[in-house]
Amino acid sequence: MVRYIVVAGCAAVALALAASAPGAGTAVKLNGTVGPGFTIKLTKSGKKVKSLKAGTYKILVSDKSDFHNFVLEKARGGKFEKAITSVPFVGKKTFTVKLTPGKWEIYCAPHEEQMQAEFVIR
Repeated sequence: MVRYIVVAGCAAVALALAASAPGAGTAVKLNGTVGPGFTIKLTKSGKKVKSLKAGTYKILVSDKSDFHNFVLEKARGGKFEKAITSVPFVGKKTFTVKLTPGKWEIYCAPHEEQMQAEFVIR
């Protein structure tokens, strides 16, 4: 009887640990900023995003200008393009997305040549 209780207790602990592990239904938080000048950036814990692991991400975008927008696009390795904010919008929006392996970019559509950044999902 004691053996069954120990086994059941170990199984419960293992399930609790698995549920709290990264990637177990929790999205990693990223911050995007566009404006007020001709700047656009994506950061994780205050550092510029250059490379991330594939997974689900929650992106909080702060759009600080009514003449910019924030677009996320998979540039290589698939097709995905989403304007998270629009040109007249000023404020904050949150977007959850599954980032898959490949080359991704963020940009402002009206000023793409000046305002873009790339990162890799591995």
